[in-house]
Amino acid sequence: MSRTTLRSALAQLLPTADSPLNAQMSDVIGNKTDTHAGTSICSKLNELIDHFHSVAKCYPSLANGIAIIGGGGAWELGLATQVVPINAIPLKFDIHFIEVSVASANDIYELALFSDAGCTVEIGRVRTSKQSNQTGATSMPFLSPLIAANSGIWAKLASKTGGDTLTISVFYHTY
Repeated sequence: MSRTTLRSALAQLLPTADSPLNAQMSDVIGNKTDTHAGTSICSKLNELIDHFHSVAKCYPSLANGIAIIGGGGAWELGLATQVVPINAIPLKFDIHFIEVSVASANDIYELALFSDAGCTVEIGRVRTSKQSNQTGATSMPFLSPLIAANSGIWAKLASKTGGDTLTISVFYHTY
């Protein structure tokens, strides 16, 4: 006669990692080994822990920021500029902060980021300004959705008076 332990009984009741079944409460709660690919509570907690406690990175790293040129008219978005090249970040990632190292003029700026070269998938938009007593514009918190591994990031810029430029870097972390 085989003796069933509590551990083996529970193992039979719990779903496998990343189970999509959700037929029972154990499916919804999940398994401690669930990864970000799952939909269970354990999976989402795993993702949340990584969100807050992963190593911060920046792009570009050990290099000058990327200059984004605004449109010529007031509040006119300029042409798309690639901020992060395709395949530069090999894991799923999200952006948490945009550092502005140079602002060309005292003005109000609006920056839009996209995850496709055609700039049809907007991942976020922020505003900043440069006042006469500042050397640069204010850097901004930025919360993007999760972005697929190897995706590029493009930016478009507009400003209140038009024709301005921001030089930026993005702070992100991977999953």
